[in-house]
Amino acid sequence: MTTLDRPKLRPLSASRFDHQGQSYALLQDPLGVFTGPVLVPLDAFVHVCRHFDGQTTLSEIPSRVERESGRRIAADVLQRLVEQLDQAMVLDGPTFASLQNHFRQLKQRPAALAGRSYAAGDASLRAQLTEYFTGAGGAGPLSLGGPSRSRRLRGVLSPHIDFRRGGPVYTWSYRELAEQADIDTVVILGVAHQHCRRRFALTLKDFETPLGVVRTDRDYVERIATAAGAELFDDELLHRAEHSIEFQVVFLQYVLGKERPFSIVPILVGSFHDHLERGSDPIEDPQVRRFVEALKAAETASGKNVVYIGGIDLCHVGPEFGDPDPVDGQLQEIVRRFDGEMLDHAAAGDPARWFQTAATVSNRWRVCGLAATYTMLHAIGPATGRLLRYDQALDDRRTCCVSFASMVFHTPGNSPGPERASTDGHTSA
Repeated sequence: MTTLDRPKLRPLSASRFDHQGQSYALLQDPLGVFTGPVLVPLDAFVHVCRHFDGQTTLSEIPSRVERESGRRIAADVLQRLVEQLDQAMVLDGPTFASLQNHFRQLKQRPAALAGRSYAAGDASLRAQLTEYFTGAGGAGPLSLGGPSRSRRLRGVLSPHIDFRRGGPVYTWSYRELAEQADIDTVVILGVAHQHCRRRFALTLKDFETPLGVVRTDRDYVERIATAAGAELFDDELLHRAEHSIEFQVVFLQYVLGKERPFSIVPILVGSFHDHLERGSDPIEDPQVRRFVEALKAAETASGKNVVYIGGIDLCHVGPEFGDPDPVDGQLQEIVRRFDGEMLDHAAAGDPARWFQTAATVSNRWRVCGLAATYTMLHAIGPATGRLLRYDQALDDRRTCCVSFASMVFHTPGNSPGPERASTDGHTSA
């Protein structure tokens, strides 16, 4: 049977939309495969599409619809509906499979956010990033002619919030990385913001931005896949529009430049929500443990100077994220204290306590980088961290507040260098 003989809806968001006396289900795609909304008559969506589960055959659906709702749908009408939804890539069908195959065949991942979240031209983007370093809240101009670089800088945590709100905070971790780290390869652990069937998602693609193309170390990635499972490429399409790695690549290109060649290992980390619910340590999960061990083994086998970047944000609060009330100063202070406790555990190189702090409150404050940071702390250990900068971005209507930070990690016994940063966070509106 073809895929359309057992139609299956993709993970989409749906809301009711009334227009000219008709009611529709308005479908939107978090993965960004289709950018405009798709409208499906509400009755058809509620009573027919609910059977598009990938198990029920087209021939079985009409009788089920009539038995459960009393409505009848002709076989030819059902067939047309399925074909239309497949063409719109609402279904996990042949059209969507064709898109996936096309993406898999690309050698380079095109920039997804250029011209939207940051400038689309080389010169204008460099000017934008320079302003983040030298402007208010930035870490200051880069100084690359200082002491010899260290091989003990193990990694940094950097935001992945949009540059407009978080640009200056990025600069603190990237200045530290550029001035101190001796780098061949950068392992970037980003956040899979969309549904991820596996714990982790790999890709072999190079990353393209307005500043050029950054090579992915394919041998390194393939070592990870060999040890942890080739199925980790199953969710490769998530890389197509995900920003949490792309933003790190842009900053890396800016601070390292053409005179310091480097490669990347781009990894998206999915949800550990089931471990949150159970209150269990994710490292007890064979999939997580196998992946962490694969990361360590791949680094050893590479023989390269490897640095990690965790592209993460922290808490997300306010009505935009489902909270009932606007964000006030009291909630911001609660979030600040919670973040402080989380970051203290990260600085201590303690992934279990980092994770358990969020699990204890059922991730009440929606820490976006929970799983990615947990994975990084296991991979770089033993290492100790130092907070460089903390901030919160609050919108004018107080419906959305996101917190984020820059941190740097060194192996034990390594001097972290001169103290330039205030660890006292500040809040920007």
